[in-house]
Amino acid sequence: MVLRLSLCLFGRHIPRRSRVKWDGTQFIATCRSCECAIHRKRKGGWRKTTDESVLQGLQTARR
Repeated sequence: MVLRLSLCLFGRHIPRRSRVKWDGTQFIATCRSCECAIHRKRKGGWRKTTDESVLQGLQTARR
């Protein structure tokens, strides 16, 4: 858990694999540790997102 939180502090996030969704353009999910909205980068790795369309996609996927 400490390792995961330290990764979040450096901008690296780990998704909840059961909640990863494809929104038509990219994979979106929530981070296991900090619960922020994240998206998958083109060459792998997950980053925090502020894109409104991704945030809306996550909200509709949770319902």
